[in-house]
Amino acid sequence: MKPLYIILFILPLIGFGQGWEQTFGGSEIDVGRSVQQTTDGGYIITGFCGNLNNRDVCLIKTGENGDEQWSQTFGGEEDDFGWSIQQTADGGYIITGTTSSFGNGNNDVYLIKTDGNGNEEWSQTFGGIFPEGGYSVQQTLDGGYIITGMTMDENENSDVYLIKTYGNGNEEWSQTFGESSNDDLGYSVQQTLDGGYIITGYTHEGDTDVYLIKTDEQGNVTSTIEIPTPTSKR
Repeated sequence: MKPLYIILFILPLIGFGQGWEQTFGGSEIDVGRSVQQTTDGGYIITGFCGNLNNRDVCLIKTGENGDEQWSQTFGGEEDDFGWSIQQTADGGYIITGTTSSFGNGNNDVYLIKTDGNGNEEWSQTFGGIFPEGGYSVQQTLDGGYIITGMTMDENENSDVYLIKTYGNGNEEWSQTFGESSNDDLGYSVQQTLDGGYIITGYTHEGDTDVYLIKTDEQGNVTSTIEIPTPTSKR
């Protein structure tokens, strides 16, 4: 009978904590692009919201059941997008994305630091006269931030863009990776145990391959790997 008692004890618990779903937004365009669980058990979301003529970075904080606790928007008169979010060591949030409202125009990397309630503490932009975008951000062990994304050149070819900042968002250094004839883009970056960085994205010249880049702590390449993308599934 012991197995039966165990089953009877477990069955009433099935269904609790299995899942839920929520939606956020109004009658226009609202998109979530990155989410992370926060230290209080809730969730933080970034993305963009607005209409086809003007979109802003959106930041949404929820409780553990997905109920909205607060939301914030950031941006100006042009399009601004949030692509990546992380909670920071001080309980605030760091967002990276793309802005056409600030910086040099024509899309720059956008970095926004908020407090724990989503109020902006500072923001920075990175890039030149050609389009750039930030797609992944992480706080580093020294309290600064590492960003990867893309930067485009005069020939409209993109390179992987790696930016290291200080804790106040000021640029410490930046690097680009890729072949001049390829389109190369960084989608995700993480600091490694040796203090360097690992980046993944893609490289494209004819075929598109997975791109893996390992750098030292100054962003100098130590190795790169191109992994052919499978063309068919078995």
